[in-house]
Amino acid sequence: MTRKGKARRPDATGRSLTSRFVRLDHRLLRSNAYRGLYPNARALLVELAMLDNGSNNGSLYLSVRDAAHRMGIADLTAASRAFDELAEMGFIEMTQEGHFNIKASEKSRARCWRLTWLTGPGRKQPTWEMLEREPAPQTKARKRMERGLRALKAHRKDRDLGRLPVLDCDTLAAFPPILAPDPVWQFNTPNSRSGSIPPKWLVRDSATHIAIPWGRRTDSLIGWWQPDWSPQIAALAYASALTLFRWSEAA
Repeated sequence: MTRKGKARRPDATGRSLTSRFVRLDHRLLRSNAYRGLYPNARALLVELAMLDNGSNNGSLYLSVRDAAHRMGIADLTAASRAFDELAEMGFIEMTQEGHFNIKASEKSRARCWRLTWLTGPGRKQPTWEMLEREPAPQTKARKRMERGLRALKAHRKDRDLGRLPVLDCDTLAAFPPILAPDPVWQFNTPNSRSGSIPPKWLVRDSATHIAIPWGRRTDSLIGWWQPDWSPQIAALAYASALTLFRWSEAA
């Protein structure tokens, strides 16, 4: 095994040495505060969680401009509003205000944040402030929260009753097997003189051509390659019978 392969093996605790992940507790995702967040605030929450490496919570530096770029939006006001919304709902806490130092190196320092559901600096325990907060009544965030909670409740009910939409969906029904087309030698055309296997007479199942023996009724079948005079013959027979009937009445 190569050294590269060894590096990809998990350690004794089962952690991957090459892959990292962001942990979002279901208590957080099911909270009233999270259900009331705007999509921008939810996206920013993930970006802030990506900055945490397990030991730097409380020292997560992220400016409004960088947050907007990471979220994929161009409106800096919307990004700033997302910070305010997360702080108001108790998901993040500012540990240090940003400033711009002109005297020294003319460098700006972004605000510093702490995620409230993770252990903070100095082994500070998580506060889970978002579990105690929710949007104010008669607001758009409140209506968004109520819609989200109803959707979660309906999902849990369907899951417990075993009737999730994905299980009852008609689109998951097994499709009928696709019938393979007949090979060329079974095509419903007249048999050629090439010595091939005689074709199957499929014309008799056609609604437009009636398979009636021709001549002595043993020679061949009527198909697309020869005219079917049955309708004309029937019409002539009907006309002849009608004429005879009229002559008989006149006599």
